[in-house]
Amino acid sequence: MDLPNEFDVIVLGTGMPESIVAAAFSRIGHKVLHLDKNEHYSGDWASFNLKGIEEWAKQHEGSVSSYGTLAKPDINEKDILEDGETLIDMPLNTTNFQQASFEYYVGDLQPEELSEPATAEPDSDKGEVTADNTETDSVDESSKENAVDDKSDGGASEEKLNENKEAVNEITKDIGELKTVDESAQKDDNKAGNSEKDTVKTDGKKQWTRSTIKDEWRKFNLDLSPKVLYSVGDMVELLIQSDIAKYCEFKTITQILTVTQGKVEKVPCSRADVFSSKSVSMLEKRMLMKFIQFCLEYENNVEQLGDILEKPFTEFLTSRKLTPTIKHYVQHSIAMATDSMTTRQGLTQMKKFLQSLGRYGNTAFLWSLYGSGELPQSFCRMCAVFGGVYCLRTTAASLIMGKQNSCTGIVTTDGQKIKCKWLIMQASYAPEAFNKETFQKTSAISRGILLTDKPLLMQEQQELSLMCLPCPDDGDRPIFLLELPSSSMSSPRGLYVNHLTRQGKDDVLPKDDLAYAVNTLFNSDPESTDQSKPSVVWSLFFSQFDQSVIQDSDHLPSNVVLMSGPGSELDIDQCVGEARAVFQKILPDEEFLPKAPNPEDIIYVDDNEAQVADGNSQSEFLTSDKDQSEETQVSDDNSQSNVLKDEEVGNEHGQSDVKKNSTDQLEELKVPVIIQDTSQSEVKKDSSDQMEEANVASDDRS
Repeated sequence: MDLPNEFDVIVLGTGMPESIVAAAFSRIGHKVLHLDKNEHYSGDWASFNLKGIEEWAKQHEGSVSSYGTLAKPDINEKDILEDGETLIDMPLNTTNFQQASFEYYVGDLQPEELSEPATAEPDSDKGEVTADNTETDSVDESSKENAVDDKSDGGASEEKLNENKEAVNEITKDIGELKTVDESAQKDDNKAGNSEKDTVKTDGKKQWTRSTIKDEWRKFNLDLSPKVLYSVGDMVELLIQSDIAKYCEFKTITQILTVTQGKVEKVPCSRADVFSSKSVSMLEKRMLMKFIQFCLEYENNVEQLGDILEKPFTEFLTSRKLTPTIKHYVQHSIAMATDSMTTRQGLTQMKKFLQSLGRYGNTAFLWSLYGSGELPQSFCRMCAVFGGVYCLRTTAASLIMGKQNSCTGIVTTDGQKIKCKWLIMQASYAPEAFNKETFQKTSAISRGILLTDKPLLMQEQQELSLMCLPCPDDGDRPIFLLELPSSSMSSPRGLYVNHLTRQGKDDVLPKDDLAYAVNTLFNSDPESTDQSKPSVVWSLFFSQFDQSVIQDSDHLPSNVVLMSGPGSELDIDQCVGEARAVFQKILPDEEFLPKAPNPEDIIYVDDNEAQVADGNSQSEFLTSDKDQSEETQVSDDNSQSNVLKDEEVGNEHGQSDVKKNSTDQLEELKVPVIIQDTSQSEVKKDSSDQMEEANVASDDRS
């Protein structure tokens, strides 16, 4: 495919920071080319279905350093280069992932198990059993195969074969009835905004097999780098400001969990949770509320804190004479601080958490439905709307360097030369010579994904849960756990997705690094009959290079910018700050991702109106009468002013920007769409102010 030969900005990689930058440049009218060497969007931030992530894992087994099939193009440098230009080869098939391995902890049903079909329990307290057509097919095929095998072995008579067929028919009938129950329940769930009741209980729960899990592969959305959003974080503010929130859907993280004395408990974070909690005494409730109020106002008392701000946060908590329970809640569940974190850092994180409470319900975090990989794609959509060009399975095979240590363009893997003014790329796309410091200091991140048959803490309704689990072997490397039910669009009904993340350690496999969380919270032994913990039915462990910090380098060309990759941090706010800094460095006088105009407010000017706007032309309605001429001329001048004003505001796109509302109205108009449980209030947009502006604009045109 032939692309245009020149762009203002070329971006390599469709990860989170690169996608934000691409959208920002395209939004103000710059020509943007966005390339990705992968077959999917979002790069290292991508989400896969089950079949896709298993194929991905097979490509990243062991200590691989590259994967893919991209190759250098066969080109004649004399036909490509101009005087004084040189080529720098780019790595084509590098990857930031390795040590990937997945495993099933369940097999397929045996013939004797097939003769005992599950029964549905309509009582919501006991849960439901659901099935679909794919499960019917798998049971039918499995039963037939077993019957045929028995006959071929000579150990089954014709009578036994008929009995097997009757058992299969009975199972199919029962599953068909269960399917009807599931379909009606699904319709009710859609009306209630995807607010589902738990379908997995100890009694009468659905029995998952390898076949039934694989049959549901399309319903999974599994993240390589799962991230949450603080309700008052930079990412949420950017989504609101730019109106990119219309491309996303969110659900709130409804509970923070922790482990105390070997038991999983819900952490009281808000005022309502504190006073309704039964896990803390009245004295501890007063102590916690008083400490929370202090943390919200600590910046006003910096002088009183003195030198303790630079001492470990754990020492500060001890000095406040908090009980062990409250200290555990504050450090590991609210501030989510490590043992070596300073008091200043701990108080800053705690304040951000507390300020996020209440904006979108009784929670501090949001989760993007269908996975974190949807967020980079939403910025890619904005870039494409304003003229950005996208091409997957293509990247820069070589950089074209000019005389002034600047990049004048690239040669793609298709052999095409494309000129550019700026080149922005994810760090893994760059040659090692561009930033030796970053590649030498790169550490690892241990990640794991577990599919379980029930949640960590059983509730009346499905909950999205977050946990910071301190590890006894290393207090500076806690394990972050994110549990997602089917209502988050991450898995089929009846399964739960658990994302595990921990800062890695040299020469330690990710499965071993995360073993403490797996052994403490889950049952991973297929032979165990322990029903007190969620049972793992499938797992994936892999290691990821941490490129979240990019060092400045003197070896980098003047117009080339490297962007960071995902790290072990919980949220995405770092990407927003990085993208904004890059944009302001290149275009300091331009607004960063302003709100896109409303299509209803766009004024289209045809040729006749353009002639009226021309100051040298006169209206055909002018007469020889002097008074009428003057009156018509005044009207013509007003029309000219209005049209010119619209053209000026619309800039190169011929569009008029939406006027800014007051601060209070802005929050209502730009709030992202939040899909919550029925127990939570739904956030709606108020478009009355926009309609009034549209009416005013219509009156001006008339």
